[in-house]
Order: sequence, then C-alpha cells, then structure tokens
Amino acid sequence: MHDDDPRPPEQPDPPAAPTPAPGPELLEQPVLPRLGLSATTIVAIFVGGALGTVARFLLDQGHPTAAGHFPLTTLLINLSGSLLIGAGIPLTERVGQRLPAIRPFAIVGVLGGWTTYSTLANDGIQLAQHGHVLIMLAYLGATVLGGIAAVLVGHRLTAALQHGEIAS
Repeated sequence: MHDDDPRPPEQPDPPAAPTPAPGPELLEQPVLPRLGLSATTIVAIFVGGALGTVARFLLDQGHPTAAGHFPLTTLLINLSGSLLIGAGIPLTERVGQRLPAIRPFAIVGVLGGWTTYSTLANDGIQLAQHGHVLIMLAYLGATVLGGIAAVLVGHRLTAALQHGEIAS
C-alpha cells in the first residue's frame, strides 16, 4: 500500500465471540439423532429382535456344543435364518405397503436376532484355540457358503410360489 492511497488500511477480523455454555434449558431437552424411523418401526425391530434372540438362546441352551466339536446348532440357526431371510424379503416387499412394520419386525428384528455373526466368530476362535483348525474352516465355510445358498434358495422358492410354479 502507498502513503497516498485514500483507502483506509485493512483491519483484521474481530475475534469470534465465545460460544456460551449450555444453559439449563438445553439440558432439559432430549436430543436424539434423526434416524428417519417411525416409533412403530423402532418398536417392531425391538420386539422382533427380542423374540429372535430369546429363541436362539433357548435353542442353543437346549443343544449346547461341547468344546472342540462342530457347532451344529449355530450352523443350523444361521442357515435357517438365511433361508427365511431369502424367502421373507420378497414376501415383505409384496405386503410392505399394507403392513409397513412387517419387514422391520420379521427380517431385521426376528431373523436378525435369530442369526448370529458374533457366535459364529466366537465358535471359530474357540475351535482354532483348541487345535481344531480343519473343523473351524469347515464350519466357517459351511456357514458362509451355506448361508448364501440358503438365501438364494429361499428367494427362488418364494418367487416360484408367487408365480404359481409350485403347487401349494
């Protein structure tokens, strides 16, 4: 800048005002993230998840797997859940307009609670730690590949039923 320039020199921006501390009125207001879910959907998932989880727990308690043995109960739980998810998704899409809570209840809730990735992972670790690596690999392979196959079979069965290809 030159001394003969008529413009005033630029001033730095004033410092920002400090943010006030939250007052008591802010603490009294519940703050929930906007999930885009209705109360009905949340309750449907909650109730369905509770039912599926309790059912899985009861079946697993009735048919426990001894350490070092193939976790057949968990495999059957995950495969049956995969089959039902594969069959249920097209069905819930068909009736979803009339029963909007059916998919959150049945697929996300019940079958989400019924199937279990965490138990699959834990069973795999337990088998490996007990020196049963081949059983672990067979279990993991059967669960993942069998789950994919079961979803496909369920999906195709439902499609065939909907198109009248299978007599009821």
